[in-house]
Amino acid sequence: MTSGPALRQILGFAVPLTVASLFQQVYLLVDGIVVGRYVGVAGLAAVGAAGPLFYLLNAMFIGLGTAFTIRLAHLRGAGADGQRRDVVVALAAVTVCWTVGCMLLVTVLAEPVLALMGITGALAEQCAHFIGVLSLGFPGIFGSAAVSAYLRGLGNSRAAMWVQAAGNLLNIGLALLLVGGLGFGIAGAAAATALASTVAMVVGVLASGRIYPLPRGRPDPRAVQGELVDATRLGFPLATQHIILAAGIMVLVWIIEGYGEAVMAAFTIVSRVEALTAIPFLSLSGAMVTFAAQNLGAGQTARARAALLHTLGLTVGLTALASVVVLLAHRPIAALFTSDETTRRITAQYLMIIFPFLALYTVMVVLHGYLNGARRTTAPLLCTVLAFGMVQLPFAYLLSGVFGVRAVMWAVVASWTTGLAYSLFCLRHVLRPPRAPARAPRTPALEVPSSP
Repeated sequence: MTSGPALRQILGFAVPLTVASLFQQVYLLVDGIVVGRYVGVAGLAAVGAAGPLFYLLNAMFIGLGTAFTIRLAHLRGAGADGQRRDVVVALAAVTVCWTVGCMLLVTVLAEPVLALMGITGALAEQCAHFIGVLSLGFPGIFGSAAVSAYLRGLGNSRAAMWVQAAGNLLNIGLALLLVGGLGFGIAGAAAATALASTVAMVVGVLASGRIYPLPRGRPDPRAVQGELVDATRLGFPLATQHIILAAGIMVLVWIIEGYGEAVMAAFTIVSRVEALTAIPFLSLSGAMVTFAAQNLGAGQTARARAALLHTLGLTVGLTALASVVVLLAHRPIAALFTSDETTRRITAQYLMIIFPFLALYTVMVVLHGYLNGARRTTAPLLCTVLAFGMVQLPFAYLLSGVFGVRAVMWAVVASWTTGLAYSLFCLRHVLRPPRAPARAPRTPALEVPSSP
């Protein structure tokens, strides 16, 4: 068992993913600062209120894309590269259909969904305008996500990093120009994302085609259909997990909206800070998906299990460092986004409540990465239903009448605690050593799927 090289391989996957995500979150932070400074608290509130709807569409597609990442990693681990063309065709078909469907849905359902969230009046108009402009970039947004899923499935997270970094850097420049320089408001922020994502998609398609030429021959329609069925089966729990998260965030927005724009703006700021600090751990989770899928596809169960344990140790150490930094700098962080004293105070309070417990979340997401790589994608879905749907939302809603907005903050901690406990419960069989080490493991859930 060589856990040291395995951990280095995981870090080889995770570091480029971390850098790519860092560029993305830096863009989001810059975008939030630019909107907050040039548009004001109302602009931050509008972007935050529109966020769950965009997250729903984007995260659902990422869930489906992860299914293709797992499939490609299994094929690579099993040495079956000849089937890659069929997977690529299936991924392209899903991307096109999803893009067209989402553009139509946003056109028809944006305003009714915002109304269900309790967003009305001028705030609703700004939100709808932001989403409408952003939808013009859906081909680039979903296309670049598909390219990233493809490259990560082949184990080349470095190429995925450069594609995403190029788009994010361009996004920062365009946001500063369109919002700060030309005064286009939140519509300028949406247009910056649309344009930058389109450029990233084009660059990614060209780069991936050059690095990984497809095997010769025509795709087999039956094989492509089989890949679509397998991706749907594997990706459905992942996509459903994000549906529940997005729907839950919409409910949280409905709860928070009643406290006014300052609280909504603080919620937006904390979400950006939380996303930034979660980058290394989400990257480790993504790396664990690929690593576990490749090694389990090759029958190296013990190696995957040992690497997970070492990755969890690294996760705890990094989490402690990130938590200390945020807790020490909570007031300057709040002041970075806005000059509004009420928003600053609520933001600082929110950070001080949730960040001492960040390890509950980071360990949980790494465990989810291993479970997804092991093709047990239903476990993270059930975890989300339990922790978010059955703990966080009822906690926030029922206790907010007594404790106010603090109940919404402490509900996050309750959700993380429940989610980690359930994830450990699900992992007990996966980590259990086989009874006969000399024989190959015979757990059906870890077998490589048969060729379509």
